[in-house]
Amino acid sequence: MAVMKLLISLLTLGLMISCTTNVQVEGSVPTPLVAKIPANVAVYYDENFKTFVHTEELDTEGTWIINLGEKNLEFFRNLSNAMFSSVTEVDSPELTPEQQVQFDGLIIPTIDEYGFLTPKIGVLPFYSVSIRYQVLVLGKQNQRVAKYEVVGYGKSEGNSFSAGDAVGDATMLAIRDGGQQIAVELRHQPAIIEWLKQRNLD
Repeated sequence: MAVMKLLISLLTLGLMISCTTNVQVEGSVPTPLVAKIPANVAVYYDENFKTFVHTEELDTEGTWIINLGEKNLEFFRNLSNAMFSSVTEVDSPELTPEQQVQFDGLIIPTIDEYGFLTPKIGVLPFYSVSIRYQVLVLGKQNQRVAKYEVVGYGKSEGNSFSAGDAVGDATMLAIRDGGQQIAVELRHQPAIIEWLKQRNLD
Protein backbone atom coordinates (compact mmCIF):
# COMPACT_ATOMS: atom_id res chain seq x y z
CA MET A 1 0.00 0.00 0.00
CA ALA A 2 2.81 2.36 0.93
CA VAL A 3 4.61 1.50 -2.30
CA MET A 4 1.46 2.23 -4.31
CA LYS A 5 1.07 5.64 -2.63
CA LEU A 6 4.69 6.41 -3.39
CA LEU A 7 4.23 5.48 -7.05
CA ILE A 8 1.11 7.62 -7.32
CA SER A 9 2.94 10.58 -5.73
CA LEU A 10 5.89 10.19 -8.12
CA LEU A 11 3.54 9.94 -11.10
CA THR A 12 1.66 13.06 -10.01
CA LEU A 13 4.93 14.94 -9.54
CA GLY A 14 6.10 13.82 -12.96
CA LEU A 15 2.90 15.04 -14.59
CA MET A 16 3.20 18.41 -12.83
CA ILE A 17 6.78 18.83 -13.99
CA SER A 18 5.97 17.74 -17.55
CA CYS A 19 3.14 20.28 -17.71
CA THR A 20 5.34 23.19 -16.65
CA THR A 21 7.12 25.29 -19.29
CA ASN A 22 10.04 27.32 -17.92
CA VAL A 23 11.17 30.18 -20.14
CA GLN A 24 14.43 32.05 -19.54
CA VAL A 25 14.33 35.05 -21.88
CA GLU A 26 17.55 35.44 -23.85
CA GLY A 27 18.75 37.50 -26.78
CA SER A 28 20.93 40.41 -27.81
CA VAL A 29 20.42 43.75 -26.11
CA PRO A 30 20.93 46.59 -28.59
CA THR A 31 21.53 50.20 -27.61
CA PRO A 32 18.96 52.54 -29.21
CA LEU A 33 20.48 55.28 -31.34
CA VAL A 34 18.71 58.45 -30.22
CA ALA A 35 19.68 62.01 -29.39
CA LYS A 36 20.43 62.30 -25.69
CA ILE A 37 18.16 64.34 -23.45
CA PRO A 38 20.54 66.88 -21.82
CA ALA A 39 19.78 65.94 -18.22
CA ASN A 40 21.64 64.39 -15.29
CA VAL A 41 19.15 61.88 -13.92
CA ALA A 42 18.87 59.20 -11.29
CA VAL A 43 17.12 55.93 -12.16
CA TYR A 44 15.39 53.60 -9.72
CA TYR A 45 14.60 49.98 -10.57
CA ASP A 46 12.51 48.17 -7.98
CA GLU A 47 12.95 44.46 -7.24
CA ASN A 48 9.90 43.46 -9.26
CA PHE A 49 11.34 45.18 -12.33
CA LYS A 50 14.79 43.65 -11.86
CA THR A 51 13.56 40.10 -11.25
CA PHE A 52 10.23 40.07 -13.10
CA VAL A 53 8.75 36.60 -13.52
CA HIS A 54 5.35 35.95 -15.09
CA THR A 55 3.56 32.79 -13.97
CA GLU A 56 0.33 31.69 -15.62
CA GLU A 57 -1.64 28.45 -15.73
CA LEU A 58 -3.34 27.62 -19.01
CA ASP A 59 -6.06 24.98 -19.18
CA THR A 60 -4.69 23.49 -22.39
CA GLU A 61 -0.94 23.87 -21.82
CA GLY A 62 -0.23 23.71 -18.12
CA THR A 63 1.83 26.20 -16.15
CA TRP A 64 4.14 28.73 -17.79
CA ILE A 65 6.94 30.42 -15.84
CA ILE A 66 8.54 33.21 -17.88
CA ASN A 67 11.63 34.89 -16.43
CA LEU A 68 12.33 38.16 -18.20
CA GLY A 69 13.75 40.26 -15.37
CA GLU A 70 17.44 39.87 -16.25
CA LYS A 71 17.17 40.79 -19.93
CA ASN A 72 14.59 43.49 -19.22
CA LEU A 73 16.94 45.17 -16.74
CA GLU A 74 19.94 44.84 -19.06
CA PHE A 75 18.02 46.47 -21.90
CA PHE A 76 16.71 49.35 -19.79
CA ARG A 77 20.16 50.08 -18.41
CA ASN A 78 21.39 50.44 -21.98
CA LEU A 79 18.30 52.45 -22.85
CA SER A 80 18.73 54.92 -19.98
CA ASN A 81 22.37 55.55 -20.80
CA ALA A 82 21.45 56.11 -24.44
CA MET A 83 18.64 58.56 -23.62
CA PHE A 84 20.23 60.89 -21.04
CA SER A 85 23.51 62.77 -20.76
CA SER A 86 24.27 61.24 -17.37
CA VAL A 87 22.60 58.35 -15.51
CA THR A 88 23.09 57.08 -11.96
CA GLU A 89 21.19 54.18 -10.40
CA VAL A 90 19.83 54.87 -6.92
CA ASP A 91 18.30 52.56 -4.31
CA SER A 92 15.24 54.57 -3.36
CA PRO A 93 12.16 55.86 -5.26
CA GLU A 94 12.71 59.30 -3.70
CA LEU A 95 15.69 61.62 -3.96
CA THR A 96 17.45 62.57 -0.76
CA PRO A 97 18.27 66.27 -0.13
CA GLU A 98 21.82 65.61 -1.28
CA GLN A 99 20.60 63.90 -4.44
CA GLN A 100 18.18 66.74 -5.14
CA VAL A 101 21.21 68.98 -5.51
CA GLN A 102 23.03 66.44 -7.67
CA PHE A 103 20.32 65.34 -10.11
CA ASP A 104 17.84 67.05 -12.42
CA GLY A 105 15.24 64.37 -11.76
CA LEU A 106 14.42 60.73 -11.09
CA ILE A 107 13.24 58.11 -13.62
CA ILE A 108 11.27 55.09 -12.40
CA PRO A 109 10.31 52.45 -15.00
CA THR A 110 7.92 49.64 -14.03
CA ILE A 111 6.20 46.71 -15.70
CA ASP A 112 2.45 47.05 -15.22
CA GLU A 113 1.32 44.01 -17.17
CA TYR A 114 2.68 41.06 -19.14
CA GLY A 115 0.56 38.91 -21.41
CA PHE A 116 1.13 36.21 -24.00
CA LEU A 117 -0.79 34.03 -26.44
CA THR A 118 0.11 30.72 -28.03
CA PRO A 119 -1.37 29.26 -31.23
CA LYS A 120 -3.49 26.93 -29.10
CA ILE A 121 -5.27 29.76 -27.30
CA GLY A 122 -5.05 32.54 -29.88
CA VAL A 123 -6.68 32.92 -33.28
CA LEU A 124 -3.39 33.41 -35.15
CA PRO A 125 -0.70 30.80 -35.88
CA PHE A 126 2.11 32.41 -33.88
CA TYR A 127 3.23 33.22 -30.35
CA SER A 128 2.66 36.81 -29.27
CA VAL A 129 3.65 38.84 -26.21
CA SER A 130 2.69 42.26 -24.90
CA ILE A 131 4.36 44.18 -22.07
CA ARG A 132 2.82 47.32 -20.61
CA TYR A 133 5.48 49.68 -19.24
CA GLN A 134 5.06 52.79 -17.16
CA VAL A 135 7.78 55.43 -16.88
CA LEU A 136 7.40 57.85 -13.99
CA VAL A 137 9.48 61.02 -14.15
CA LEU A 138 9.98 62.96 -10.92
CA GLY A 139 11.53 66.40 -10.52
CA LYS A 140 14.26 67.47 -8.13
CA GLN A 141 11.79 67.85 -5.25
CA ASN A 142 10.24 64.40 -5.92
CA GLN A 143 7.23 66.04 -7.55
CA ARG A 144 5.62 64.20 -10.44
CA VAL A 145 6.63 65.63 -13.81
CA ALA A 146 5.12 63.01 -16.10
CA LYS A 147 3.80 59.47 -16.25
CA TYR A 148 4.21 57.84 -19.64
CA GLU A 149 2.75 54.46 -20.57
CA VAL A 150 3.62 52.31 -23.55
CA VAL A 151 2.93 48.75 -24.70
CA GLY A 152 5.66 46.75 -26.38
CA TYR A 153 4.67 43.93 -28.75
CA GLY A 154 6.54 40.93 -30.04
CA LYS A 155 5.68 37.81 -31.99
CA SER A 156 7.41 34.63 -33.10
CA GLU A 157 6.26 32.19 -35.74
CA GLY A 158 7.70 29.34 -33.73
CA ASN A 159 8.41 27.20 -36.80
CA SER A 160 12.00 26.52 -35.79
CA PHE A 161 11.56 26.97 -32.03
CA SER A 162 10.09 25.02 -29.19
CA ALA A 163 7.04 26.63 -27.58
CA GLY A 164 9.17 27.98 -24.72
CA ASP A 165 11.83 29.38 -27.06
CA ALA A 166 9.15 31.00 -29.22
CA VAL A 167 7.60 32.78 -26.22
CA GLY A 168 11.08 33.82 -25.07
CA ASP A 169 11.88 35.21 -28.52
CA ALA A 170 8.57 37.11 -28.66
CA THR A 171 9.21 38.48 -25.15
CA MET A 172 12.63 39.81 -26.14
CA LEU A 173 11.08 41.51 -29.15
CA ALA A 174 8.40 43.07 -26.93
CA ILE A 175 11.06 44.41 -24.56
CA ARG A 176 12.92 46.01 -27.48
CA ASP A 177 9.72 47.43 -28.97
CA GLY A 178 8.62 49.01 -25.69
CA GLY A 179 12.08 50.43 -25.09
CA GLN A 180 12.32 51.84 -28.60
CA GLN A 181 8.99 53.63 -28.18
CA ILE A 182 10.17 55.13 -24.89
CA ALA A 183 13.46 56.22 -26.46
CA VAL A 184 11.74 57.99 -29.36
CA GLU A 185 8.58 59.34 -27.74
CA LEU A 186 9.39 60.29 -24.15
CA ARG A 187 11.28 63.48 -25.00
CA HIS A 188 8.32 64.70 -27.07
CA GLN A 189 5.78 64.48 -24.24
CA PRO A 190 4.50 68.01 -23.39
CA ALA A 191 5.26 67.58 -19.68
CA ILE A 192 8.84 66.53 -20.44
CA ILE A 193 9.34 69.46 -22.81
CA GLU A 194 8.10 71.85 -20.09
CA TRP A 195 10.31 70.21 -17.46
CA LEU A 196 13.40 70.64 -19.65
CA LYS A 197 12.53 74.28 -20.30
CA GLN A 198 12.11 74.97 -16.58
CA ARG A 199 15.45 73.37 -15.88
CA ASN A 200 17.04 75.18 -18.85
CA LEU A 201 17.96 71.76 -20.24
CA ASP A 202 16.44 72.00 -23.69
